[in-house]
Amino acid sequence: MSRWQAEITYRSDNGPINGVIHHLEELEDLQDIIERGPHWDALIDIRITRIGADEKMTVESAALA
Repeated sequence: MSRWQAEITYRSDNGPINGVIHHLEELEDLQDIIERGPHWDALIDIRITRIGADEKMTVESAALA
């Protein structure tokens, strides 16, 4: 089951290519996706979202867990 979602936006001659979505088990898997291309200089933005996160969790409550 995927724990992370990475949404990647790339630059193209026709404008941005939005929302190339990858589901990841581990964040380190993102490195392989970026290395495979397109070239990282065509990369505009990467947004990483936790899938299934506890939205009530705070930094303080996490320290107690």
